[in-house]
Amino acid sequence: MEWLVKRALSIRSATSPRFGPRGEVYYLSDVTGQMQLWVNKSGVHDVVLPWDGRVGDYRVAPDGALALAADQNGDEKWRIYIAVGNDVVPVSTEGVNSLGAFSPDGRRLAFTSTRDDPQNFHLYIYDRESGETKLALQLAGINVVEEWNEAGIFITHYETNFDSTILWYKDGEVRELTKHEGEALNYSPRLVGERLYFLTNMAWEYVGVAAMNLSTGEWKYVVQLDRDVEHFDVDGGYMAFTLNEGGASGLYFMHLPSALTHRAAIPTGVITALQYRGGKALFSLSSINKGHEVYLYQGAVRQITSSPKYGTPLDAIPEPRIVQYQSHDGLKIYANIYNPPGEARGVVVYLHGGPESQDRPEFKPLVAALLLAGYVVAAPNYRGSTGFGKTFIHLDDVEKRWDAIKDVEAFAKWLQSEGIAKEKPCVLGGSYGGYLTLMALATAPDLWACGVEMVGIFNLVTFLEKTAPWRRKYRETEYGSLEKHRDLLLQLSPITHAEKIKPPLMVIHGANDIRVPVYEAEQLAQRLRELGREVKLVILPDEGHGIAKVENRVRVYTEVIRFIGENLRRG
Repeated sequence: MEWLVKRALSIRSATSPRFGPRGEVYYLSDVTGQMQLWVNKSGVHDVVLPWDGRVGDYRVAPDGALALAADQNGDEKWRIYIAVGNDVVPVSTEGVNSLGAFSPDGRRLAFTSTRDDPQNFHLYIYDRESGETKLALQLAGINVVEEWNEAGIFITHYETNFDSTILWYKDGEVRELTKHEGEALNYSPRLVGERLYFLTNMAWEYVGVAAMNLSTGEWKYVVQLDRDVEHFDVDGGYMAFTLNEGGASGLYFMHLPSALTHRAAIPTGVITALQYRGGKALFSLSSINKGHEVYLYQGAVRQITSSPKYGTPLDAIPEPRIVQYQSHDGLKIYANIYNPPGEARGVVVYLHGGPESQDRPEFKPLVAALLLAGYVVAAPNYRGSTGFGKTFIHLDDVEKRWDAIKDVEAFAKWLQSEGIAKEKPCVLGGSYGGYLTLMALATAPDLWACGVEMVGIFNLVTFLEKTAPWRRKYRETEYGSLEKHRDLLLQLSPITHAEKIKPPLMVIHGANDIRVPVYEAEQLAQRLRELGREVKLVILPDEGHGIAKVENRVRVYTEVIRFIGENLRRG
């Protein structure tokens, strides 16, 4: 069984595909042990550069030059470089950088960065001929360069994680295109002629595709449904787009002049990236029982990559079952129940991060390994999760956090009442899911056999004080303000309830985490040890917010599954 677990944790992935100017396909893969940039030319796959570190994003210029965003030891301080053949030039290596877009001729690169201001992502332009980087526009908060075309540079500016607007920068002037009242997401602009297509949920619960006339500013929905559009691209008179359909993705093609639409037949899973060119849809798809691979659709699906699976019988894992349960106040919550291929040895409750996220039937190495080890994995999409409309997203804001915590307690009780959990389950989560894991153990300790907390929050006050400066404003919208809600933040913090945590706990954290600093794990372990509790602390010196390196994943997650097995047997 241990070798089966290690096989599952060794599985590699391929994602983020893009067409090159000569028909080649670029993508990211961790075949080497961490994410690197690969290229497929005429069916031959190769690493583009033997990069020392993790590549997190990239862009391809019309002349084939490559812009890379890479970090070191998981620190997420993305540094930007341009590579042409064997020549690699650093563009921006200070602060945190967000890779943007090449100009239409490929001679310049637009990006945003905190290099001169730790709280704000300003717009910069790098000139490949002169080698100079210039500040083009000062902008407050988080800003992402989405597209650079003949009309100018299009930028998404985020007021909060769920309120954004599209800016148009041209000839030194900036114009806001999507002015709105109240909260609305507006992002991912694509200009086709005079029409700007973009994703939005203005005056609607879900994200759809809209089209705006740049000359008049008038816009209307092109796709408006009772589910979220997540990716889209336009080529000629057609648009490809993906829908979140109960967690899995649907891929659709629309003839724009007639609005005739058809759904493509693709494997079950979650589409994580999409590009549509010349009638071909290039996408990556993540599936719990297929892994994470790159596909091409042109009338039919063809798999482009085949990442090593190390002999793991992934196809034996059943598709998850979607269930509903009733929380403490009568609200119905959706959850995914992942069953192992054979007889169940126990239940692990998996709490996703975010909280602005959703558990979906995508490939998660730890979940796959737990399933193959014989455990049921039960994953609730508690209030605050995405995928269920923007009203649902805000049901856990600030003082409403208690309701999300109670959603987890209600789920544990429901699992027992349904006979899914015949004994006490273990609770496991990362980031916000790690925070919820601690609160679940503190508020209902008798429900759990053990807990595994990864890169989570122990004290909301110290978290907000120490997180990266540019993140604080956006996290305060979710959790509460240090100035206005300090007492509430403490009441909602696991540190205040630490003496109630009784089940054995395993804590995992990366030393280079800039989102949730490692201090959270250190003070958690210290406090529990003072209370005489059983706690195992693992700090990874070469990781950040999560485990990016495969060798660390195999080693640490194998320990996690062993820890869970020992405590479920004891419980």
